[in-house]
Amino acid sequence: MLLPRFQTQIDQHTPGQNQFLIGFSGGLDSTALLLLLAKLRKNRPHLQLRAIHIHHGLSQNANYWAQHCQQICEQLQVPLIIEKVQVDSSNGIEAGAREARYQAIAHHILPHEMLVTAHHLQDQTETFFLALKRGSGLQGLSAMQVQSTLYHLPIFRPLLNFTRIELEQFVQSEELTWIEDESNIDNRYERNFLRNAILPHLRQRWAHFDLAVQRSAQHCFEQQQLLNELLSEEFTQNFDKTDRTFNISQFATFSALKQKALLRLWLAEWQVPMPSLLQLTQIIQDVIFAKPDSQPQFQLGSQIIRRYQQRLYMTCQFANLTQIALNIHIGETIQLPDQLGSLTLQQKSQKLIARWQCSQQQLSSELPFTTCAIQVRFGYSGKVRLTEKSANKEIKKIWQQLNVPVWQRQRIPLIFYGNTLKSAVGFFVVCSEEKN
Repeated sequence: MLLPRFQTQIDQHTPGQNQFLIGFSGGLDSTALLLLLAKLRKNRPHLQLRAIHIHHGLSQNANYWAQHCQQICEQLQVPLIIEKVQVDSSNGIEAGAREARYQAIAHHILPHEMLVTAHHLQDQTETFFLALKRGSGLQGLSAMQVQSTLYHLPIFRPLLNFTRIELEQFVQSEELTWIEDESNIDNRYERNFLRNAILPHLRQRWAHFDLAVQRSAQHCFEQQQLLNELLSEEFTQNFDKTDRTFNISQFATFSALKQKALLRLWLAEWQVPMPSLLQLTQIIQDVIFAKPDSQPQFQLGSQIIRRYQQRLYMTCQFANLTQIALNIHIGETIQLPDQLGSLTLQQKSQKLIARWQCSQQQLSSELPFTTCAIQVRFGYSGKVRLTEKSANKEIKKIWQQLNVPVWQRQRIPLIFYGNTLKSAVGFFVVCSEEKN
């Protein structure tokens, strides 16, 4: 019986967890998962279940699939969220669909919910082989774990020890139907190629091949955990938990193997896809050991790895804001571009207070009152003076003294009175009297 084994997985891996968000495609695997959780809820009424179906819009049958999922969820009395997404296929349809899917899930998941997915034993084998094809190390060959974090979401995979045949027999015994995605037979997709053309021959030759692969993946996971434990002290000394940057000032003294291992640990903190060995080598050579006066960067998926003053940073890709100028009036709040939050300008006595709300923090500057037109801009080159007794200084030097990375300097809102720079909000205010 599947249900007792499933219940054991729940009790062993998520004791005390009562809220689950079920990834529900309508296919066989997720239908089995939904049904098992619905049955478990009969014995545990305190369980709170919701399902989410991602409408990728990639198939002409996508609307029908959404309707099917709605019907199944109504039958099992599980609330369903249907979310339509736009897939960016610039890095491949599979990667784009996955990223869009998890972004949508992150938008809907509740603070105490855990995402549950229907990955099973054969999925584990496919994931292992895809990692092998990429030339992955221990981290990648660990494949999937029953519990992990992906895209900053807590994920539970209770079916990893179940075979697809078991799930199919279970769903059939309950007389439920499921949908078949026609793209599953398209061997242009790497996972389908493995699933349809390669792995069936291996399973025919070796009946317990999937279990053997799972054991190998677990060995890799345990070895990676041991390596992490041995490097933990070194990594902790150089990792800043606040901004998740990594100090590379001593990197040249480490062996090549240690450099790669520490870099993998840092990338794991960011939960980004682990790079290939070639990419890892390029990051070390082209970013970490680039010339001191350069501004190196390396694109890894949708993220950018950067270096500044012997620290590694991870950022998203930024828009060029240097030509943007936004008018703002006293008492007004405006939205800043490229997800930079909002800026409010208020009068207090004979002063103006500029408050920048961004990424759950608030920065502010106090400026002299003016009747001039006020603008917010994002780029400035030239000299400024911060106190009456100081000399004019290139703004580049000021940013360096404030330890602001180069790419961030173009993302800090600058307050202008007319064409005169008055403040970089939260960082400095320019002296009112210019010194030539």
